[in-house]
Amino acid sequence: MTELATYSSLASLLEGRLMEWEKARKPQEQKLLECYQDVMRIPRDDDTQGTGAARARKAKPLFIGSTRNKVRAARAKINDALFGNGQMPFDTKPTNEQLAPLADVVEDIITEQMERGGFKEMLRTGVNTLATYGTGFIFGPFVRTEKLIETSAEMAGPSISIKEVEYEFDLPYFELGNTLDVYPDPEARNIRTGLGCFWVTMESPQTVGAWKADPNYKNIAQALQAPGDNGNETGSERAVQMRGNVDYWFKNERIKVARFFGKVPRSRLSDEAVDGNSSEPGAAATDLVDAIIIMAGGVVVKVAEMPYSGKSPTHRCLYEAVEHEIWGVGVAENNAPHQKVTNAAFRLFMEGKGMALLGTSSVDRSKFLPTENFIKFPGKVYQMKPGLTPDERQAAIIQHVEADITGGWIEVIRMSEQFSDDDTAITKYTQGDDSRNLNKTASGISMIMSASSLPMKEVIQNIDSMWIEPIVECYIDWNLKYLEPETVEKIHGKEAAEKWKAIKQFGKSSFMDWQATGTSSFMQKEVLTNKIRAFSEFALANPLTAAKIDVTELLNQTWDVMEIGRESPILDENNPKPGAALPPEVQQKMQELEGQVQELKQGLEEAAKEHAEQEAKLAKADIALKREQALSDIKEAKASLDERALQLSSQLTPEAIQELVLMTLRDAMQPQMPEAMEPEPPMEQMEQLPEMAEPMPEQFEPPGMLEPEQMPEQPAEAGFFTPEEGPEAPL
Repeated sequence: MTELATYSSLASLLEGRLMEWEKARKPQEQKLLECYQDVMRIPRDDDTQGTGAARARKAKPLFIGSTRNKVRAARAKINDALFGNGQMPFDTKPTNEQLAPLADVVEDIITEQMERGGFKEMLRTGVNTLATYGTGFIFGPFVRTEKLIETSAEMAGPSISIKEVEYEFDLPYFELGNTLDVYPDPEARNIRTGLGCFWVTMESPQTVGAWKADPNYKNIAQALQAPGDNGNETGSERAVQMRGNVDYWFKNERIKVARFFGKVPRSRLSDEAVDGNSSEPGAAATDLVDAIIIMAGGVVVKVAEMPYSGKSPTHRCLYEAVEHEIWGVGVAENNAPHQKVTNAAFRLFMEGKGMALLGTSSVDRSKFLPTENFIKFPGKVYQMKPGLTPDERQAAIIQHVEADITGGWIEVIRMSEQFSDDDTAITKYTQGDDSRNLNKTASGISMIMSASSLPMKEVIQNIDSMWIEPIVECYIDWNLKYLEPETVEKIHGKEAAEKWKAIKQFGKSSFMDWQATGTSSFMQKEVLTNKIRAFSEFALANPLTAAKIDVTELLNQTWDVMEIGRESPILDENNPKPGAALPPEVQQKMQELEGQVQELKQGLEEAAKEHAEQEAKLAKADIALKREQALSDIKEAKASLDERALQLSSQLTPEAIQELVLMTLRDAMQPQMPEAMEPEPPMEQMEQLPEMAEPMPEQFEPPGMLEPEQMPEQPAEAGFFTPEEGPEAPL
């Protein structure tokens, strides 16, 4: 970077340009201020101008955040497309696979520089600037000194000493300028073709004074000294004070600092031009040189030629480009009509609703004391004149009912919202609104979101081409010129330093290409992902089509459209990628785990089989136990019956004995029978039962009964024999 001298003629030239460009930017500045007020919800006198509605008085401070919501939705959607995958929004690609390691080193270096320089946070803020003002400016690369601290431990006998070593290195970085503080060439249609632009800020004297430590700055003492400080100013300085230019560079104990990036005549930068002895009188108008000039307090404190010929350090980006204009259009400007209509409609809605709810009143002041002010509040006590009748008191204040006519304003707001969605391309879906009047079908929602994504895609394309790609190119150019392999070794390691040394010796970046990934990421998220998901569901849902699909290839394509700049984690068993196979130790461990799983599975099957066998044995034992219990109960009942029969045989007749035995036997056997056995049928049904194939067991026969062949023949009308008539002796 070639340092040049500083001259008052150069300061005069730049001061004239700055004043002229500030004046030319006034109309655009008014638009920018209105956009800022809409986003920040700051009421103003003309925030309902052009709506045709009367100006509301009481509800004037109300400001609905319609523009603010639109800007927030656009900012979130764009930032998600740029940084949704967690990476910097650019990618490098080598011209052939042999050069891939070199391209990867360049990408790693730039990524680390972006992270250290706060590029991600700056770009996020820049997206908000674009949505608010429609135009954003990033300046750079600038250079600042960074420190890298290395901590190491050394063994000195039994003791350990810990040391820290600082390593200083230069870091390129970029700064986002406030759009309200940037004044480009008003006659230019592009930054590169114009004379340049100013970036103006108000700095404290302490900030300007700190530049004395930098040898690249000069005349700092003059910059800190305002005209008239010493009381011995010259006539020209007094003339400057009379014109009011003192306040132009000094205001509220702050100093105006103007950074100029653009073209100036070479004659203003040469010693011959100051003395008036220039060998080329027409050089001032024809020979221009790109320079970076900083003015503070009207004094030039730094001048340097552009380090890269043909490349401007001013990077302009537009949210929505306007043909042949240097300024773009943002969300706030597109939503300005809706913001005004919403403010007017809502304010009148609130006043109308207040009139309808609170009502109005008629008052007869003659019935009240002169001190009554008629201001209503909770607990109000009216000061009426004494001696009024109840009817006079009731007629003193008459309440009127106002009609509620606010419903029409709601329809006005809804209609305005539809036009706002069309103008800004930020629909209610992107704002998280699920209003009932929106489309409820999946296909309808998809169509609306796809339509709203087209304008957003154009915005991301502008960010890619106007900001990200030029900034990456600036990083590459600066690194090739200034970045040393020693610094790369400290940050990225020895292997990366060796590769960077080879790249630096080559001196060019023609071995690779680089591109911004914002647009591709956005399209993948919004379109490609949905398409490939729909195809996967269609193809894999049907067994006939699923058999014809290469699932691995389908997964690879899905990964390609969802992740940018990363290696696919999908394993292909037929054609594994280098490094995709698992290490032998891991494979052995997996085989051991599979064997253990098989052993556990066999053990569970054997345990289940043993459990089933034990359950069967317990069931059989339970049945046998119940049978033995039943037989034991029958034997006890039989013994009890035999004993009772012996006791009653001497007192009862044979017929009574016979009937008693049968009844006792039935009562004893009925509750003791197993659940599987059916109860004995009644006596009247015994004759209808079929002849049993086998005789009744002895334990089931009534005691004292004779076998059939032993029973004596009896007459048809005869009953049992009495003891005296029986052929046998009495029992």
